[in-house]
Amino acid sequence: VRGNIRSVEKDSNLKAAVIKVSATRVYRQKFTLFPESGRLTRSGEIRTPLHFLFTGRVHFGEAWLGCAPRYKDFLKVYEQAKQSLMIPCTLVND
Repeated sequence: VRGNIRSVEKDSNLKAAVIKVSATRVYRQKFTLFPESGRLTRSGEIRTPLHFLFTGRVHFGEAWLGCAPRYKDFLKVYEQAKQSLMIPCTLVND
């Protein structure tokens, strides 16, 4: 899904964050998690653990959240975090 974050809320019962998203494009979905809510819009929610690995960059002294530009770059950061016990989940590498 590509879209815009509308809000982030903490769900204490799930110990997770709930990210409310307006989707501008749904690339693929097995289940209807982002149903059409208007003529050209879709909205849905994404849940994520409260603690996870952030990737990003610094631009003019400010931190900007982003994704690793390539999967192999993400794997390098992920493996370093995993080895230093800084990540609470695992990723299966094929």
